[in-house]
Amino acid sequence: MGLVLVRHPSSPVRWACPKILEVTDVAPQLDLLTGAWKREYFELQLARAVSDSHRARQALSIIQLDVDDLQEHNDVHGANKLNDSLGWVAIRMSQVLNGRGPIARIQGGTFATFLPQFTLPRALAVAERIRSRIHDTRHASEAGEYRLSVSMGVACLRANEPWGNLLEAVDAACRKAKQGGRDQVVHR
Repeated sequence: MGLVLVRHPSSPVRWACPKILEVTDVAPQLDLLTGAWKREYFELQLARAVSDSHRARQALSIIQLDVDDLQEHNDVHGANKLNDSLGWVAIRMSQVLNGRGPIARIQGGTFATFLPQFTLPRALAVAERIRSRIHDTRHASEAGEYRLSVSMGVACLRANEPWGNLLEAVDAACRKAKQGGRDQVVHR
């Protein structure tokens, strides 16, 4: 995800498109492996969205997913296949979200998104679609066929709740999904 524009000094092309500059400004905020936003940029956007939601008194939900058995997939199928799988997870999230929320790679196999104006039931439905889409797809490697599963947490913003507390709540829900058997969606 990026754009490189090479301009010869004698070219009549003028810098009339500010979008070109915007693309180069955001490139450092992207995770190069998956194309998702980096955690720091995502948290900045989440803080703004929480503030906007509080001001407008509108719902905002956050979804976090963590790929189950990440180390086992790495050991059995190899780091390159695992990296491909992580990029694939981000793509599947993007397809289900269809532009409704940003996608970030929080760390390792952990991704998150937030959905402005989404109540908890709507966010749970989206999370379940993401989970099932990931689970239902088969992958192949030299070691054989495999499927990925994800444990997911969902939390909806509460009145006057700081963005950091919302992030902690969705992380706790995701951990609860892992501890409860994996490959499931849990909400706070």
